[in-house]
Amino acid sequence: MAAARSAIEELARAARCEARGDDLTRQLYATDASLYQVVPAGVAFPKSAAETASAVRAAAAAGLSVTARGAGSGLAGGALGEGLVVDLARHNRRITGFDPEARTVRVEVGVVLDQLNDFLQPHGLVFGPDVATSSRATVGGMLGNNSSGARAPLYGTTIDHTESVEVVLADGTVAELGPESPALRGMLSGVDPKIRAAAGLVRERFHRRICKRWPGYGLDRYLPGLEDGGGDLSKLIGGSEGTLGLVFAATLRVVPLPPGKGVGLLFFDSAADAFDASVALMPLKPAAVEHIDDALFDQTRGQRAFQAARDLLELDTKPCRSILIVEFYGDERDKLAEMARLGLGTRRHLCADAREMALVWHLRKAGLSLLTGRPGAAKPVPGIEDVCVPPARLPEYTAALRALFDRFGVEGSFYGHAGSGLLHVRPVLDLHRAAGVAAYRGIGEEVAAICRHFDGSLAAEHGVGIARTEFVEGQVGPELLGLMREIKTAFDPGNLLNPGKIFDDGTFRFDTRLRQGAGAAIPVPFEPVLAYAAKDKSFTGNLEQCNGCGGCRKDAPTMCPTFQATGEELMSTRGRANIIRAVLEGRIKSPQGPLLSEALEQAISNCLSCRACAGECPSNVNLPLLKAELLHARHRRHGTPLAARLFSRVDRLGALGSLMPGAANALQQWPPLRRALRAVAGVSARRPLPKFADFRFDRWFARRPAPAGASPRGKVILWDDCFVRHYEPGIGRAAVRVLEAAGFTVELPKGRACCGRPAFSMGCLDTARAFGRQNIALLRGGTEPVIFLEPSCFTMFKEDYRELGLDGAEALAARAVLFEDFIAELLAREPEALRFNGAPARAAVHTHCHARAAADPAVMLRVAGRIPGAAAELLDTGCCGMAGAFGAMEEKYDLSVKVAGPLVAKVNALSPETDLIASGTSCRHQITHLTLRQPQHFAEWIADRLA
Repeated sequence: MAAARSAIEELARAARCEARGDDLTRQLYATDASLYQVVPAGVAFPKSAAETASAVRAAAAAGLSVTARGAGSGLAGGALGEGLVVDLARHNRRITGFDPEARTVRVEVGVVLDQLNDFLQPHGLVFGPDVATSSRATVGGMLGNNSSGARAPLYGTTIDHTESVEVVLADGTVAELGPESPALRGMLSGVDPKIRAAAGLVRERFHRRICKRWPGYGLDRYLPGLEDGGGDLSKLIGGSEGTLGLVFAATLRVVPLPPGKGVGLLFFDSAADAFDASVALMPLKPAAVEHIDDALFDQTRGQRAFQAARDLLELDTKPCRSILIVEFYGDERDKLAEMARLGLGTRRHLCADAREMALVWHLRKAGLSLLTGRPGAAKPVPGIEDVCVPPARLPEYTAALRALFDRFGVEGSFYGHAGSGLLHVRPVLDLHRAAGVAAYRGIGEEVAAICRHFDGSLAAEHGVGIARTEFVEGQVGPELLGLMREIKTAFDPGNLLNPGKIFDDGTFRFDTRLRQGAGAAIPVPFEPVLAYAAKDKSFTGNLEQCNGCGGCRKDAPTMCPTFQATGEELMSTRGRANIIRAVLEGRIKSPQGPLLSEALEQAISNCLSCRACAGECPSNVNLPLLKAELLHARHRRHGTPLAARLFSRVDRLGALGSLMPGAANALQQWPPLRRALRAVAGVSARRPLPKFADFRFDRWFARRPAPAGASPRGKVILWDDCFVRHYEPGIGRAAVRVLEAAGFTVELPKGRACCGRPAFSMGCLDTARAFGRQNIALLRGGTEPVIFLEPSCFTMFKEDYRELGLDGAEALAARAVLFEDFIAELLAREPEALRFNGAPARAAVHTHCHARAAADPAVMLRVAGRIPGAAAELLDTGCCGMAGAFGAMEEKYDLSVKVAGPLVAKVNALSPETDLIASGTSCRHQITHLTLRQPQHFAEWIADRLA
């Protein structure tokens, strides 16, 4: 281990490229989205082609192999290696050239597909291949696997849209490969004649009855140019998985956006009927025919992120077993009508607009993570998921798989690209058990034979990697594999680049190097206390929900805000889950024990507990729960730090400051006190502390005149959280005004404790539990709605009292409602319940992370739409970065500000006439600190609109 670290340090010096060989980094890059775990010697993070070349040369000099990596979202283990892993996605995300007339674009390999298409969309263009992981899949990874996606029948594969590639070769040479690269054409002078001689065999084995790719090198794509007297070497790069060179940049061909598109859905009582129907649809030439089954869409039940799609497809009222998603480009209305006339399925739905189509495709693209989010130790596993057969043979192929699964006594899921003949079939197996691993091996071997029987490709878009290398020769035959080996030798005579992939040298096997092998169990050196009630019912169950898909690496808000701010793998939900697992399994050692591990601290201390992962990760990995559990265990065993004790009791701080608010406000600006707070509790002097109000809200409420007139709508309880009570009473007064104007009697919960959110986030779970018990006892037996102004308090009642195992939590959760949701529901039932002044107003809404995770972020827009003269827009923003005490700490201040960057930019771009609404106290504090704007709570904005 020390030798490996020394080698990487020397490599970094020699290559003048950032490289790390510490245990944390090595474990971060030991896994991807596959089942495998291979610990590298180190990881390099080049920022240019020259740095990449230097890293390759230095690795060769150090005797280390080189494996290229993009987003790490591959399912076959292609980005895992024992030598130097080169992370090409960390920095290299520039779009460096664009010719709209020629329809070409030059990109570096770290460019993400969604990023590219967002750039192209204003020009009416798009990159044709569209993979389900488009939110994080990089161009480099797509080239390495020669990816294609749902619309392969129309667009083909990535290499079909590639003009040329800039490649770092095994000797460190940087070369441009394409139709016009004569200087390198002689590289294959020895093997080119043999490829020409084998043309008939290439066309027979790599036939065109499938529109995807074949295992190994693209001989079928290279051959036509070779026969025309040239030979485009870039065609061999597509699908080579970094075994011939490291692609750094590419010139891509792009296509016009379709003039129109339409999506129809066909519902079936069995998957077999759906596969028969997919064949019947082929004469209509759809752009895509996708299949999802009940094993997949049943996992969306109870997930707010997918409820709109479930409602659209009527999955709760009209159950089915199987759905085909059929998309047409151009003349879509006629084609959808023709599809309807075929009378396929038990029922049909034609998407009415772009919103409905987006809901359907969002559901489909989440397929992988939805499936692996299945509760329990048995999971739908990859390995045989990349087989593509001629589409006309799909019914026979799937019937053969059903029979195979029945013989092994396992369930399976069949989803994916029915129109291409490629279903991502996943048997449900428990790979913690020897029997599960044995079944995995047996099924894999038999599927390889079934694939050959149906003239299919074993690796049609996900790559060969570890999962399929040992089966490649049986697929392509010894003759073609021999030609590929000669190509490999010509490009990489020392076998430096991604060894053990495509060519079986015994290093990797289909059923070894598993991260969850037979007998494997994550040791937990403490007794977990949280319930993990939403799905898993256990700490390790939730931790193992992370399948490595990389959805937390996406650019779009909100998940994961720290990754979006830094680009660091450790700052993603996946990175954190991997490090927690590595520490608990002892793969990262700590002399003080796992709970005091520096690696564990790095993993969890930068988590903002924004809860985006719990809602946006389709597998529902809940890092805030895992973090709270680990902190609680550390506190119990090693003591609770002063900062945690201090920030877990903001109720005490508020009550103390409210005794003499003027003096308290002056004191907290006194430099000696700020220096002491930094020294003792780590509080940053750069962060202004919230100011105490002159008069507490609860005291104002108790002393105000009783409202005149009757309250016909009954009683509601307004939860006056600690910040409303002590710092922002104006919000409470505004909420009371609105609720009373609507005819409600408002009461405050007398004798309430803090909701417990600060204590929960700090891992002080005993304190949070005591608060919860007190509040549940106080409110037990009532039926009135409990209305919350602060989203983080709301989620404590809605979800985390249940996590703490508190009796009565479910009943109280059913009564909890956010202020904005309560008003929206009222106005939806009774549009005249509130009278407004009609004054013109425009607002921009920033949504608190907890409100986004647990409620509908667009609800305030619906309310604004019912107010005469008012309009509102929802800002496309993620986390503000404040996260309660997080942003107050000196060691976290810079990261907090960096996370806030996109929000600050959008706020600063607003016109002065636009009001800014932010319903979270942390959000308002951060915005006020970093901009010149003074955001309002939604209650204040509504109160200002009242007649």
